[in-house]
Formats: sequence, C-alpha cells, structure tokens
Amino acid sequence: MRHILLLTLSIAATALLFCCGRHTESAVSVDGTLATEHPDSALHLLQEINLQHLGRNDRARCMLLKGLAEAHKGDTAASKESLERAIRYFDRHGSAHEQADAWYTYAKAYMQTGNLEEAIRGYTQTAILAEKALGKRGAKKDFSEYQRTMTLLVAVYHTLGILYFEQGYDAVEPFAKAVEAARANSNGEQEGYSRFMLSAAYCADGNYAKAIETLAPLVEACDTIPFRYFAQQVRLQNLLYHTYLEDWTPEQLLAARDSIDLDEIRSAPLSYGTAVSDDTGRTFYDVASGIIFQRNGQLDSARYYIERTLSRTAEFHQGNVDLYNGAAQIYHETGDNARAYDFAQKYIEAKDSLFEVQRGTQVAELERRFRTANEAALREASLRYRAWIAVLVAALVITVAVCAVVWYRRKLRRRDEQLNESLALLDSYRESHDSLTSRLDASNAREAAVKRILEGRVAAVRDIAATCYTYGDGERLTAKMRELALSPAMLKDVVDMADLYSDRAVTRLKAQFPDWTQRNYDFAALVIAGFSPQEICVMLGMSLNGVYTLKSKLKRRIAESQAADRDPLLGFFA
Repeated sequence: MRHILLLTLSIAATALLFCCGRHTESAVSVDGTLATEHPDSALHLLQEINLQHLGRNDRARCMLLKGLAEAHKGDTAASKESLERAIRYFDRHGSAHEQADAWYTYAKAYMQTGNLEEAIRGYTQTAILAEKALGKRGAKKDFSEYQRTMTLLVAVYHTLGILYFEQGYDAVEPFAKAVEAARANSNGEQEGYSRFMLSAAYCADGNYAKAIETLAPLVEACDTIPFRYFAQQVRLQNLLYHTYLEDWTPEQLLAARDSIDLDEIRSAPLSYGTAVSDDTGRTFYDVASGIIFQRNGQLDSARYYIERTLSRTAEFHQGNVDLYNGAAQIYHETGDNARAYDFAQKYIEAKDSLFEVQRGTQVAELERRFRTANEAALREASLRYRAWIAVLVAALVITVAVCAVVWYRRKLRRRDEQLNESLALLDSYRESHDSLTSRLDASNAREAAVKRILEGRVAAVRDIAATCYTYGDGERLTAKMRELALSPAMLKDVVDMADLYSDRAVTRLKAQFPDWTQRNYDFAALVIAGFSPQEICVMLGMSLNGVYTLKSKLKRRIAESQAADRDPLLGFFA
C-alpha cells in the first residue's frame, strides 16, 4: 500500500511555477519564460542585443539567461560556462535580491540538464540569499522588490520540497517553510498549494493525523477555491488520509466520495494562474476510489477503478508504474493468481523499460558531454597561449606598478615622520606655554587675594587706632575693640586666608557640599585655619560643647559622603 500511496501523492502534486528573469534594458526583451520555452529564439535575440550599451548588471543578466536557454537547448558545457560567469559577477557585485534571482535561474538550468545535485545546491543557495535579503533592515522600502523576493522564496521552498519528495527524502521542512513564507507574503493561493504538499509530505511519513490537520483549512475553503480541479484534489486527498488513518467508517468514506463533483473532475481546467496539476490524465479520482474500495474489502470495485486508470494512462513513469503492482495485489487477494502474475510481469516490464530508457538517455547524455568536452578542450588549447602571454604582460605591468607604489610610499613615510616630529615639538611647546600661563594666572590670583586681605587688615588697624583715640580707657573701649576684632569683615578675611593658604580647601568644600549653611562653612574655615575650639567659641559666639558637637557632625558628613576630596578634607578635622 505504501507504493500506491506514493503514487497517489505523485499524481496529486500541484506544481507552483515562478518565472525568473527580468527584462533587459534594450529594445528587445528576453526573460526566463522565453529562454525556457523557446531557447533558440531567446539565443537569437540575445545575440542581437548590443551588450556595449548595457550596464554590467544587465550584461551579467543576459549571460544568465543565455545559460538558461543553452541548458534547455541541450548545450550543457556552454550553459555551464555562461552560468558560472554570471553567478561569479552577482556573487561579487549583486545585491541580495539580485543574487537570489540569479541562483534561482542557475538552479533551474541545472535542473534541466539533469544535474540534480547541483540544482538542489542552487535552490538551497537561493533560499539562503532570499532570507538574507528579506531580513535586512529597510528591505520593505522597495515593496515590489520585497514582494518579488517573498514570492521567489515560496517557489524555492516549494520546489525543494517536490525534489525531496520525488527522491524519497523527508519533505516536511521545505514545505513547512513554503507555507510560512506564503503566509508572511499574505498570498493565500501560494499558501494553499504549499499546504497541500505539506500534508502530502506528512502522509508519506505515515503521520496521517497531522496530514489531516494540515489540510483542514483547505478542505473548509474548497467551495471558494478558484482553481476548481485543485479543490476536488483537496477533497480526494482528505478522503485518502481518513482512509489510511481508519478513523472513518466505510459508510462515511463512501458518502464523502459521493460528494465529489465528477463534472469538475472531468472538465475543470488543469491549470490556474501559475499553478498546474500533474494529473494530466485525470486519473486521481479513479486511483483514490480503487484505494478506498480495496481498504473496504470491495475488491471488484477496486479492480475496476485500477484497470480503468491503467487503460487511461498513456505514458508510464516512476510515479504511476506502481499501478500494475496495485492491480497484482488486488488479483492476488481475490484468488486470481494468473491475472496477478500477468500484472506483475507488466510491472517488471514497465520497470525494465523505464530503466532502459533512462540508461539510453544517460548514454546519449554522456556521449554529448564527451563531444562538448572535446570541443571545449580545443577552444581552451587555442586560448591557452594567449592567456599565458597576457598573464606575463600583466605580471610585468603589476611588478612595475608595485615598485613605483613602494617607492612613493617610502617617500611619503619619510615626509610623515618629519611632519610628526615637527608636530610633536609644537605640541610640547604649547603644553609648556599653557603650563606657564596657568601658573602665572594662579600667582596673580594669589597676589590679588593677599593684597586685598592686607588692605582689610590696614583698615582694621586704622579703625582700632581711631577707636582707642576716641574712647580712651574703659569698658566702652573694650567692648568696641571686641566688636572690631570679631566683626563679619574680620571673619571673612580669616576665611579667605584659610582658603588661600590651604590650597583652596574652603572653595572645594563649598563645591562638594553645596547644601551646608554659611555658618558651617565659616566654622570649617576656622578649623582648617588651625583655630582651637576655645578660639572658635569666641570667634563664632558658641559654647565649647557646641564647637565639639558641630565639628563631629561636619566630620561625619564628610566621611559618609562620596566627595572626591573626602580624605584630604577629613585630614583637617582630625
């Protein structure tokens, strides 16, 4: 039954096509469709195009289309040369979108020549580059380019899935990626085709429940699918999944089979847009009916539909040749071993015939490749001497150019060294000048502060002398002298002197503790100036206990802070 299952999936496969190849900037346009369907005409038109009037990108694109046309014409060696030249250019200079298009055309060409391994490599590289192009920041700015690349990504994953499926590999991953890419592109039609094939891949793996779950959205939307033949294929596919899962009764299976629209099966177009069904003989209904009746034990009906399919099949290939094997199994189960033997013989003959055709094709292909390789070898031999002469001339020119560049760079290096030495001397001079200027400025500021304090002291002495002359001896003179000695002006002079002779400690204190009161700043200045607690009592009119308490409080604030000069400031309060 597994062979019949694979046969069914092969017949039901719906191919998603994507025509790659842009128009060249010329009066004559050539694209991937023309190169694929009419390679001789495409090659003729490409020869008529004046490549000198085109940019490098368009010349490389013409070379790519030329390789595709040569592949469809059968010239494998010429196709390989053209494709590799174009791919080298796009890999070096093309954007990610252009590289993805180029590799897709490259893969299609090798698919045509029968090099399946290289084709799969090309499709894989296309998928990587397309995802890279879509993942770049700002990729959606050019909406048409973005949408084109998304469509290309769906087609690539779909094609990879079909190739894996035909070769017997696990095709779930590529078809799942095709579904996700189509959903991201908001293309329900592409998503439907890829979902159909994803369910077929699950069925081929024997996971019928997952296949039914994957196909369910298409089954629900069958009445709205514009591709009517595909809609009937979806219903038949769902019916087969339930047949293999055995979760429906025979009555349910037959009722679901009766709901299939036979008019659409017989007359609906086999293509819609870019999609086309592989069931060119419209035999999928008969094959599905044969499988259902065989599973239900109705062998006569199963035999009728299998034989009907065989009678309507004009060409046998690797996918449908297993029909003979299915018929042989049915006749063997009914006890007609003679007919079973006949069908088994036909199966073997068809297999042998396919093998002979395949072998003959391979022999013809090998012979053609041998002739092409000989022609290519002759062309290479005629060009080899010219290539060697060109290489020698180029080596000589490069050597002279390298010597000139080396000499010029040495000359520039010497000039740079001299210039760097001059600049270093100039920088040293500037640093010395800036240092002297800053020292002079600091000295001038210090002299100005000393002059101002001395003038304040002279004024204070004059006031004391005038007071002594006016009041003479007595208590009034003592009070006045005390008032003059402990005046705010005198206190300010003391604070300034403390700041001046303690490396601007008071100024730094104010900058790092801006939330202190002026009395706290004055107190700290007296402490920094070296006044004793008793002297501070007299200067600020405080009690001795108050002096000790405030000193401890300010010291604790400095110690608990994160000030840059915390340790030097704490030294004054020790």
